Amino acid sequence: MNLEKINKIPSTEVVHYYSGSDIISSKFNKVKVKYNGYNCTVKLPSGLVDNVFGLFRLSRRALRLDKCNVFTAGKFLVLIRKYKVYSYNLETNELKETLTLKNCRNILHQSMCTNKQGEMFFGEYGNNGERKPVNVYKSSDNGQSWEVIYQFPAGEIKHIHGCYYDTYEDKIWTLTGDFENENIVMKSDANFTNNEKIGDGSQTYRTVSIIFQKNSVHWIMDSPIERSYHYEMDRKTYKITKKEAFPGPVWYVKELTDGYYMAASSVEIGDGVIDNYAHLLVTKDLETWTELAKFKKDRLPMRYFKWGVIAFADGEQSSDSFPLFFEALTKVDGKSYTYKIND
Repeated sequence: MNLEKINKIPSTEVVHYYSGSDIISSKFNKVKVKYNGYNCTVKLPSGLVDNVFGLFRLSRRALRLDKCNVFTAGKFLVLIRKYKVYSYNLETNELKETLTLKNCRNILHQSMCTNKQGEMFFGEYGNNGERKPVNVYKSSDNGQSWEVIYQFPAGEIKHIHGCYYDTYEDKIWTLTGDFENENIVMKSDANFTNNEKIGDGSQTYRTVSIIFQKNSVHWIMDSPIERSYHYEMDRKTYKITKKEAFPGPVWYVKELTDGYYMAASSVEIGDGVIDNYAHLLVTKDLETWTELAKFKKDRLPMRYFKWGVIAFADGEQSSDSFPLFFEALTKVDGKSYTYKIND
């Protein structure tokens, strides 16, 4: 198998959603929307100083001014930028602020979920050096308002990597990190009244993304501290099976509609990173992973100018057309393209 580039997506740093002819993308504080018959551009609030630094890719990158989240919710969009959560009405073009986050300025891509009742969930993702309490938020009205549905107490975790909906059990799985005893895989009902915490808090349970199957759950470790592996967990017994090793921490995973699963390893600092490349890998059986491509980390310091990352977008996509966007990687930093897999 190999990766074939189709097109560059112009003026785009992040692709938030992609399905068929629909695409939602952003650059700096501008979000371009072509979705479900709606066509518009949403300009998120930004101060004078940020507008100046926002003119240049390197300053956007260093100050994280490119960071933005967008999720679909019926006729609304939920947007997160610089500690603020917004709702945008696609019918009236009204933008309103709905929430101020306490422990993060943004969340990870693909890390907000919606269950079959239409309820939305996400958790705070931030540095949280003081290990303050960390919130999980829920909305029952398409992101028009939010409530704290669960709180990890002070000292228990650093942050939340994501909330993911399991259609097989009608549960929300919350993934946390990063260090000893902070790595929790938690399975909850929609009200977070029954919360089952799985694992021993070790790096084995440190993950950003999760794959649900009928009889098992899969994840790939997100650890720069030690070698990252793919794990399979039996739904009934919770027994885990260690599978293939990866060349670095895996942040993002994408399931395609025609049976492929893609995973992207990042370039960070630590013993768990074996080279200076972000790797894109693919599988159809969740047993053997094949490398499709690798992208070299650029020369700028990682702590100030970001880790090397490959990311995916929400939405139904097949191996014939899917987007990738990149951070801190040579020749593709801040750029987005559509690709296909040639089998």
